[in-house]
Parts: sequence; C-alpha cells; structure tokens
Amino acid sequence: MPALTAAIANLKGGVGKSTTTVMLADGLAHYYGMNVLVIDLDPQANSSQMLLTERGVQAAADQGKGVQHILASFMEGKPPSAAPFIMPNAVTLEELRRAEENDERQGWISSLPAHPQLRLRELSLEEEWYSRSGTPTTLSDALSKFFREAFEPLLPLYDIILLDCPPHLSPLARAGLSLADAFITPTIADSVSTWGTKQFSDWVGKFIASDLPSRNFVLITRFRDTKYARSVASDLREIYLKDRWFGPTIPESVHVLNAMDRAAPDSYDTFRGKYAGVTSDVRRLAERFTDFMTQRTGVTWAKIRD
Repeated sequence: MPALTAAIANLKGGVGKSTTTVMLADGLAHYYGMNVLVIDLDPQANSSQMLLTERGVQAAADQGKGVQHILASFMEGKPPSAAPFIMPNAVTLEELRRAEENDERQGWISSLPAHPQLRLRELSLEEEWYSRSGTPTTLSDALSKFFREAFEPLLPLYDIILLDCPPHLSPLARAGLSLADAFITPTIADSVSTWGTKQFSDWVGKFIASDLPSRNFVLITRFRDTKYARSVASDLREIYLKDRWFGPTIPESVHVLNAMDRAAPDSYDTFRGKYAGVTSDVRRLAERFTDFMTQRTGVTWAKIRD
C-alpha cells in the first residue's frame, strides 16, 4: 500500500510540532517496524537537527540534500523528483537497538531535511514568481502539483510520511498541507495556544480540508498537571475540538528535552536510553495514532514489540 501522509502543524509556535514529529517517527519505526519519511518544511530545521544532529543537517545541505534543493529544482524547471534530495535510512535507530536482544532490524526513518537557508530560498522563489504576475495561491498550487509528482514514485517505499510544517501559511507550507491525508495538531493546555489552535483549525477546514474533524489528530503536549491545565485540556476536548480524535497527553519532562537534544550520532545506544522516563509515552503515541489511522483508512498495522 502507498504511504499515508500526515502533516504536523499549528499556527502557534512552541507547541511541540518538531518534538511530536520525531517522537511519532521513532515510535512507529520502533514499535511497528514502519518505514517512515520525515519531511521538514520548517526553516528552523528543528526536527532535522533532532534526527541528524546540527552537523548532519549541514552535511546534508553540502551534499545537495534537503527541501531547499528541491525548491531550486522547481525554480529551474527540472522534472519533479524527490529521491536525490532525501537522506535514505538517515536515522535507522540502529544505534538505539544495538544493545537490545539481537532483534532483527525492522523499520527505518529517512529524512528530507530543512536548513536555515530554506526561508531565503523560499523568498527568492516568491519574488521571482510574483514578478511574473503570479500569486501566493498559484505558487502554492504549482508547488503542490510538483511535490505530488516528485513523491509519487516513492510512496510504495514508505508506510507513513510525516510533514513537519512551519507555524505560518507561506505557499510552501500550504503546499505541504495540501498533500496530507491526516492532520496532527500539537497544542499546549493554555489559553493562547488554544486560540491559535482554533484559528488554524478554522483555516484548514475552510481552505484545505472541509472534512478536517474526521482527519484531525490532536495532541496536548508539554502538559503540567495543574488545575488550570486540566481545565483548558477539558475545554479543548469538550468544547473547542470536541469532534476530533485526541492522542495521549505528553508531559512536560526533562526526558523529552534530553531525547531531542542529539548532540552527536552516538548520544545514546538504545531506544530506552534515548527516551528513558517517557518511553511509555512514545509507545502510547504510536498506538493511539495507528488506531486513528486504522479508523480513518481501514488499514491495520501489527506491533513488532511491546
């Protein structure tokens, strides 16, 4: 079956989009043996750094890999193709399982990384497009068509494609959203994040997916168990987003921060070594998301470990 695509997005920054992307990619690869492609559309390149390390992100750019190079290909009028720009098997989690009971490797994570130069490439593209009387909408549509054609030959290679989207609605971001079969919305249990989440939901529902409620997986992240946070979380579930599918609540935890701070490829040796006290949260996230996708598509995935 061709890969399904999920966009991790919210117009509110700092809600854990990149962290959610990496935790979900790790969980699906580790517990379900899925082959995952992570596409980073955010110029901050946080998920790319979490997967590849900062040095790895720069090395990928130097090798001509990454989203900014796909945009250059688009600008030059070349035929749509994504394969040359992907870091295949970039983060296999092999090092995470090297010390774990001689399991046969199943599942890998490949990366189409971002780079801080991505936004400059976007601006250059936008200036060129608009100088020819183009509009943001026509550019978004053209990019969406280009990406669909570029990724179509690769879909049989993956089980899931995760799009880490930036917290804005540039033509590139809109093109990414238009590719999604499902939308993952991380949010924090506070009033500002709730408002931003609602605005994003309204926009996507109006311009991208009129059936958004049935395609939306909401995740409360960085949760602190206070009376206020519990009240906001309850409002999200019962009032603002009552018709959505909610994932597990991800706690505010130093273990999450440590897992995402990958200074070097050998920063950890095992999956449990990476996630420590939040290993069970990663497992629940993967389980809940696969339940959601099964309900959406009818496709089921078998766990390869508990």
